[in-house]
Amino acid sequence: MPHRALGIDEILREVAAWVVNTHPPTAVSLACCAKLFEEPALRALWETQKELPTLLKTLPPDCWESRPQSPSGESGEIVCDSF
Repeated sequence: MPHRALGIDEILREVAAWVVNTHPPTAVSLACCAKLFEEPALRALWETQKELPTLLKTLPPDCWESRPQSPSGESGEIVCDSF
């Protein structure tokens, strides 16, 4: 049974925000394995992301690959093959 403090939405959001700011992959793990943290962790992840590739990089390394910038000057890309 979780601590009573974790029943307070504001505390859950603060914990999730702290985890996202210190180690985003841990926040993804929390969202995936603990129903209690799913919504607060996912919300904090989406609120802090400036671009999608950063969020994709929080997935396990075997789920995505980074392709280098092309010689023509186009930016590199992140490709997710697992979905």
